[in-house]
Amino acid sequence: MRQERLYTLIGIFVVGAFGLLIYGSIFFYNEYIKEKMETYVLFFKGSLNGLESRSTVTYRGVKIGEVSFIELTENTLKNMVDVVVYVQFFVDKTGFRDNPIRLLINKGFVADISKPNFLTGVASIELIQTDKPPSSKQHYYRGYPIFPTVPQVEKYTSFDETLKSAKKTLDEIREFLQTKELQKTAESLRKMADSIEILANNLNQNVSPFVAYFSQSLKEVGKAAYSTQNLMDYLSRHPESLLRGKM
Repeated sequence: MRQERLYTLIGIFVVGAFGLLIYGSIFFYNEYIKEKMETYVLFFKGSLNGLESRSTVTYRGVKIGEVSFIELTENTLKNMVDVVVYVQFFVDKTGFRDNPIRLLINKGFVADISKPNFLTGVASIELIQTDKPPSSKQHYYRGYPIFPTVPQVEKYTSFDETLKSAKKTLDEIREFLQTKELQKTAESLRKMADSIEILANNLNQNVSPFVAYFSQSLKEVGKAAYSTQNLMDYLSRHPESLLRGKM
């Protein structure tokens, strides 16, 4: 009887020790994973279209982290709602012994949301370098350090530069379409089309199959010449259609 109780106690002890071993392994593994990651908080101004949990964070095209979760919160004045983006950086994957994320901040890197992927619709976060000197003071939110983001002014400036570049391209296209050489080419096409039409009408008087086929071919060439001239006239008036892809 005593031996049975002894065996029972030994069995309970072994099972308990094995359970503690599993629990301890999971706990220390989670702590090990946490040490390999560093969580930062990001506050973006403007649209967060396409950003979601597990969106990637890239540096020079390489994934170095991902969005852990996104939440809504009140701002400091409690008069607006802010979107808080939590990001986990894979510290060991950057190849630095010191704090690599803080090093990027000191070098003027900021986070920016890329355009959503055309197929998946998911956006990523890119770390880009700016000319603006970084703040020497590290800011925190609920104990997490804040990673700086692209100011809204810079995004507007980039958009304005894009508009200026598009306008310049349209002006160059308009100037090209209005050159004398191109106008002469269009006039030559018109004259060629008229001549081909006259020749085709004259050939229609002969009813032989070959002549009829040749006459029809000439008419098709004339139509193509007219279409080319009309296209050139349209492009000279609406050069922006080349960018829109619609005629």
